[in-house]
Amino acid sequence: MAHEFSWSVSRHDTFNSCRRKYFYSYYLAPDDPEIHRLKKLSALPLWAGSVVHEIIEGILKTRDTLPSETEQQAIVHAAVHERLLGDWRASEAGPASDEGVLRFRLFEHEYSTTVDADDKKIVVGTVMRSLRNFFRSPVLQEALAVGRSQWLTVEDLVSFDVGGVPVFLRMDLAFRDAQGRVVIVDWKTGRGEGRFNEIQLAGYALYAARQGWVTQAEEIQTELAYLAIPRYVRRSVDARKLDHARAFIEKSAERMKALLVDPALNLGRIEDFAMIDRPQLCRRCNFRRLCFPPAAVAAAEAPQPSAAI
Repeated sequence: MAHEFSWSVSRHDTFNSCRRKYFYSYYLAPDDPEIHRLKKLSALPLWAGSVVHEIIEGILKTRDTLPSETEQQAIVHAAVHERLLGDWRASEAGPASDEGVLRFRLFEHEYSTTVDADDKKIVVGTVMRSLRNFFRSPVLQEALAVGRSQWLTVEDLVSFDVGGVPVFLRMDLAFRDAQGRVVIVDWKTGRGEGRFNEIQLAGYALYAARQGWVTQAEEIQTELAYLAIPRYVRRSVDARKLDHARAFIEKSAERMKALLVDPALNLGRIEDFAMIDRPQLCRRCNFRRLCFPPAAVAAAEAPQPSAAI
């Protein structure tokens, strides 16, 4: 079944990491339940980030004031002892779905990868530090101080048009500060600068300008909030950044469409989306068993019989 072509930062990232993974994710997964299930597998670092984001979203959508110290401790405790533990048990139980809803599943359980105790501690530590630092973050205090009436979006999935292509994005938080500027916040649980963090934020700013939230680009500020460290990187926006984001998206979309047999209908063939030869990446790919079926791998690695003399 054909689906409308669209663009997002995650789609761009997948396309650049592996064309075959991209085809599985955006052309086969929507109509194939098993490929869709594999796409949804979560590796340990992504799991930690998802848990933190979902808890923060729940807090921002239900609270107008900062929770008390006791409430904060309870939220962090529940994140570890209820959410993480519940996810872990669901993943261990296997890949089945519950009443049509996919059960949470870790990549490590799907592919029988040993999870060391230290790796579990890293996940727990990341979640606990990120949530504690979120409650202490200056940008949260700033957003709460101006009040919910000045908030523009909290984790809303939106789209807008760039060069005839629908662009999808989801801002963690955007609000109007005391000076009337728009502040766009992206919560991060990783420690390093992501490859496309800046283009992602520029895309958010482009959307904000298109929505008429500001009259000029300079009225927008973006903030990368690295909660696990913590470190907060706030930058200004100008018209040049918006132009760069627009050109980047258009060029990226053109490269994706160039591999399609029918760009108008968004139809492609799997053989036109090549596999990569990077064992380190392939070993950590959700679709590993599709590219390297276990039986085929075992046959290739099995000792070959000696030729008869």
